[in-house]
Amino acid sequence: MALGDVIPQLLDAGSELKPSLLGRLSGLAPEEQRELFQVWSDIPTARRLMIIRAVTGMAEDNIEMEFTALLCASLKDDDASVRASAAAGLWETVDRIVIAPLTTMLETDDSHEARAAAASALSHFAEMAEAGKLIERDVAILRSALLGAVEDEAEEAAVRRRALEAIAPMRHPDVPGWIRWAYQSGEPLLRQSAVYAMGRTCDPAWLPVIVAEFGSDIAAMRFEAANAARELADAKTLPHLHELTNDDDPQVALAAVHAVGGIGGTAARRLLKHYVEQGDSTLSEAAQEALRVLEADEGDFSMLTLQEP
Repeated sequence: MALGDVIPQLLDAGSELKPSLLGRLSGLAPEEQRELFQVWSDIPTARRLMIIRAVTGMAEDNIEMEFTALLCASLKDDDASVRASAAAGLWETVDRIVIAPLTTMLETDDSHEARAAAASALSHFAEMAEAGKLIERDVAILRSALLGAVEDEAEEAAVRRRALEAIAPMRHPDVPGWIRWAYQSGEPLLRQSAVYAMGRTCDPAWLPVIVAEFGSDIAAMRFEAANAARELADAKTLPHLHELTNDDDPQVALAAVHAVGGIGGTAARRLLKHYVEQGDSTLSEAAQEALRVLEADEGDFSMLTLQEP
């Protein structure tokens, strides 16, 4: 289907936004991008938002769908919700071309919703930076934008916490101090972000704090502690995670099962088999999936170790 046939349907508020229609917006050529963006602002705001959210879902379900051009262009949309949704849609994109517009949004957008979404979307680039997968210029831009948002006392707390979560993997000397600041702030959401960030640092020095938060009165904090334990992958947390699988909050219990699977090893496998046999249907399914992942990983490793030198 030619893009010229698609555009009138995008403009028509009464036309259904079918996957077959929106799929045509994947992988647009440069000339097609220009053709679409000439009329993009003529599409009603609510419909633009629907399109952005729909294509984001399509990309998550099908890795062959690629809407980076549309999402990047929408970072400059007149509507803050559209800009924020576009930024959120870029959370898995590994193309360095999005670093500049996302950092610009984080630093200059007049909507704190959009700035927070931009910070979250930059999270995986921080991981790439720490893994040496970005050029130094990009690393510097990324570090400056994220750290600047964390340090800005006039910034909204929602933006600062997302920026802290994002920058946590980057080994900057100021990051641990800001994590401690957030944890000691007394603000529940900041404290939860601090624990989440502790896990993303992969630094075992945070382990005592994370274990202590397994006993928090706040379910959201126990949830973040379980996720952080999964990131740190220290087998010493397995007994505590086992207790959390009986948590009154089902999301906390599920997070604990996923953490056990993420840690792996013989003891973790034993626990997962126990959950398969003794857990409720939800925990049992989660444990079965975790076991399948572990067995696949171990199978690949065994093949490697059995190869002739």
